[in-house]
Amino acid sequence: MKELLQAEFVISDSVASIRAVSDSENDPLSALLSNFALGPAWARGETAKQERKPKPSERDERGERRPDDRRRDDRPPFKGRGANYGDHRNSPPPREDAPPAAGVRVTIEPDREAVHLIGKEIHQVARVYALYDIARTLLAEKSRCRAVFEVEPSRPPLVRGRMDESLFLTKDEALRHIWDSDLKSRLLDEETVEVDPPAGNFQTVARCGMSGEWLGPPNFHAYQTNLRRIHRERFSHVPFEAYSSRVRTERGEEAVNAWLETMKQKTRWRLKGVAEDAPWIEDRNEVERMLATNAYEKAFEETRKANVSGAIPARHLSPSLLTSLKLSGSHARKHPAILIPSVCRAVEAEHLPVFKRQGKLHTGPARPQGLAADAILAERPAIMVNWIRSNPPAKLAGLWQAVLPEGGTAPPAEFAADLFWLLMQGHILLFEDDTLVVQELREPTPPKEGGKTKKKSKKTKTAALVAEPV
Repeated sequence: MKELLQAEFVISDSVASIRAVSDSENDPLSALLSNFALGPAWARGETAKQERKPKPSERDERGERRPDDRRRDDRPPFKGRGANYGDHRNSPPPREDAPPAAGVRVTIEPDREAVHLIGKEIHQVARVYALYDIARTLLAEKSRCRAVFEVEPSRPPLVRGRMDESLFLTKDEALRHIWDSDLKSRLLDEETVEVDPPAGNFQTVARCGMSGEWLGPPNFHAYQTNLRRIHRERFSHVPFEAYSSRVRTERGEEAVNAWLETMKQKTRWRLKGVAEDAPWIEDRNEVERMLATNAYEKAFEETRKANVSGAIPARHLSPSLLTSLKLSGSHARKHPAILIPSVCRAVEAEHLPVFKRQGKLHTGPARPQGLAADAILAERPAIMVNWIRSNPPAKLAGLWQAVLPEGGTAPPAEFAADLFWLLMQGHILLFEDDTLVVQELREPTPPKEGGKTKKKSKKTKTAALVAEPV
């Protein structure tokens, strides 16, 4: 079950694709006899034992180390006293997570497309799975879940993106998002033009101590604007006083010329859809005000409840909302059972039955239907049912060995077809560890003695199969 969605289907950008379990969907039995196993590799018991260890990777899209990458360290090995590690005094302090958003509740739910593909697999391989295992499979990848954000009535509404999947606490955060995403190219025309660099006798020039970007001479008219812009866009997690204290001042013709070189080009903007002769705007602050007035309602809307992908990029969320999502997701992964109620509803929406067995909720291709001990079965179904009853705990490989023809290396396809029929009728249950169980008829519950009223038990029907299933 651990490789359910990894081995048989891939979910990407909300578009799901599934690999065929068989050579053709019209011939679901073609894979039943492969390696004496019914179903794909992820459903076989030995898969869990031989599970491939994932390749280590870099940090994910949220900046978190993946589970198999936590012990990696990109720092150079220790070389003893006096080793040169470089000057890290100007590097930015580590980014700390913002506190969770106050008054906002985050609920993790299964992605319906992921559940749909699981349901397709269950119908295809006719196996029974515990809802707890399905919940763990869904929680193993963020893209298989949805995150529902709900804000309290006493709090301001959330700001949700209309043109992309984004969610913010404030209008200002949403407007800044335009500059950090492809929304900018969808809302603004942008061009870079050649201009004359500033004229003057410059002796010193300031430089951002974190990014290395040129800010200009301290007495230059755009110096403070550049300083605050870079802080707002890239280092807002650092107090402005701490950020500005890291600014370096460099003296000399080489530094001044390097800054002047960056000033030979200028970027300007205008809203998309305006007349071709509309003037370009070179002041970014003015462009931001124009976006707030003319494009905000096109790009965003206010809401008190938002449903987004569990794999939403970090830059598409307010820092506090991202923290809330991380906490909720971490709690769900530690306690997968909290996802079972929503998994149950999603599975039932896929027309799969949910039933309890040995105190746990399961789902499968059909609701278990009891098979009487004296039920009359066709030859092949009778052979398989009797063998399963006589060899508990019965395993699929053992069944195939038992029905092998003399000198044969693979069981006949007719047996696979009959077994598939029994599984789809619910008379036999095939679990993910290859265990086969015959669903026996339950004995009627005797009425309680001494009670004023006695509930009559429903009569059970005996399954009588007189013709061979096809």
